[in-house]
Amino acid sequence: MSTGDPRDATDDPHSVRPGRGQAPPAPPAPPAPPARLRSLPALLFGLATLAAVASPMFRDPPRDSFPLSNYPMFSSTRDKPWIHVVVGFDADGGLHRIPPNKIGSIEVMQAAQTVRQAIRHKRAPALCTRVAEAVGGDADFDQIERLEVQSRQFDPRTYFVDADGREPLAVRRRARCPVVRGGQK
Repeated sequence: MSTGDPRDATDDPHSVRPGRGQAPPAPPAPPAPPARLRSLPALLFGLATLAAVASPMFRDPPRDSFPLSNYPMFSSTRDKPWIHVVVGFDADGGLHRIPPNKIGSIEVMQAAQTVRQAIRHKRAPALCTRVAEAVGGDADFDQIERLEVQSRQFDPRTYFVDADGREPLAVRRRARCPVVRGGQK
């Protein structure tokens, strides 16, 4: 039964009421949200991340930008590339590959860049002469009589799968020079 006192916590006549100077008991804590709601922020973050990663697919025209990319190296049609090389020829016209260390670096990619830059900046004859001097001073290359700086075009779809795929589709000679042996000019 209620006494009408606003400090009554309940209508139960046997309940214990706080004494004078004491605070009333704290209300019960609200119930915890269901498990689905507790994982909602993580779910929203995951969905936002997936949307950000997938968004480059919907750009028109496609463009590549960091950190979101449409991975053009995998998603675009590739043309037939030109590979720039230095090759040697013996007296019978047999072709010999010149190793990267004779071109200027033991690193393949650095040697390839050296040849590419020489062609781009119209310095292929100077590169040919420099490589010919390096080849001429090495007894392992005595059979090589002349060098050529070439651009070779290949079809990447057949290069690794067809027997004929390694044959260039086209060859452009950028420079030609004789190999100079000890003291010759």
